[in-house]
Amino acid sequence: MASRVLADMHVPPALRRWSIRVVLAVLVAGLIAWVPASDDARATRLRDQLDRLRTESVGLRVRNGIVAAEVDALRTDPSAIEAHARDELGMVYPGELVVRLEAPPADARARQAGAGPRSHRWAPP
Repeated sequence: MASRVLADMHVPPALRRWSIRVVLAVLVAGLIAWVPASDDARATRLRDQLDRLRTESVGLRVRNGIVAAEVDALRTDPSAIEAHARDELGMVYPGELVVRLEAPPADARARQAGAGPRSHRWAPP
C-alpha cells in the first residue's frame, strides 16, 4: 500500500524543476521589492536637485517670456524704443536739461540718521 501512495504522488521532473524556478523567482522579486535601496541618500540628493532645477526652469521660462515681450515691443513700439534709448543709452532730445540725483554714500546716510534730536537727561552733581 505504501508503494501505491508513492506512485500516485509522482511528479514529472520537468514540472518540479519549473515550479521550483518560478517559486525562487517570485521570492527573489519579492526580496528586491521589499529591501530598501542601499543608496537612499543619493536618491534624496537627486530628487532635491530635480526639484531645484524644475523651479529654476519655471523662473527661466518666465524671464524668457518677459524678454520676448521686450524684444517684441522694441521691434514694434516707438515709445518702447524711446524709453530704452533714454534709460539704457542715456540719450536725450536736443535742448533737454538732464538732472542726475545720486544717493549719498553709506557713511553720510549713517551720519544723517544719527544727527536727529537726541534726548539727554541731566542729572545734578
